Amino acid sequence: MRKALSGALVLAFVAVMGGSGLAAEDKDTEALLSKLKDSKRSLADGIKQAGQEDGYVVSAKFEMDGEDLSLSVYTAKEGRETDAEHNTLMELSGDPTKDSWTPKKEVFTDKEHIARASMHLTLMQLGDRSLVDVIKIAQARQSGFVYSANPVVRSGRPVVDVLVATPDNKSVHLIVDILNGNVAESA
Repeated sequence: MRKALSGALVLAFVAVMGGSGLAAEDKDTEALLSKLKDSKRSLADGIKQAGQEDGYVVSAKFEMDGEDLSLSVYTAKEGRETDAEHNTLMELSGDPTKDSWTPKKEVFTDKEHIARASMHLTLMQLGDRSLVDVIKIAQARQSGFVYSANPVVRSGRPVVDVLVATPDNKSVHLIVDILNGNVAESA
């Protein structure tokens, strides 16, 4: 009886903690979605600017930096043809609500960011589509404001997780296959 009760308490605790984590995540997403209208540029605009100035773009997203909206773009400075080991992986991030986007630049030196950016570069190297191409594909499927494009592996395929803010302030998750351009909506 005592084991069953303690097991039930553990399950209840996990459910409550997991639920509160989801609630916090939903609140963060709501805050981000409410700020996107203040941006003076699209994700594609940030990608194009970063690509002209700092190499091949491997991922991009709008995110909250405290209470402020930020546009974050990961690049591979030496370009698409250079592998991650011989590339300079970096982030450009800054306020997209200003008349000009003047991001600060950070070359990655920590394991977590290097690993993530390396994976993004490698996945994008597998196909012929740029992130701007992926965004255009997603926009043809779902109207709204694309606010995130991050390469990942799903079911053994290189894809880009694309998040779109709809006109009614909801978030839609699309999965765009890097190799064939097929689009699926996440369940």
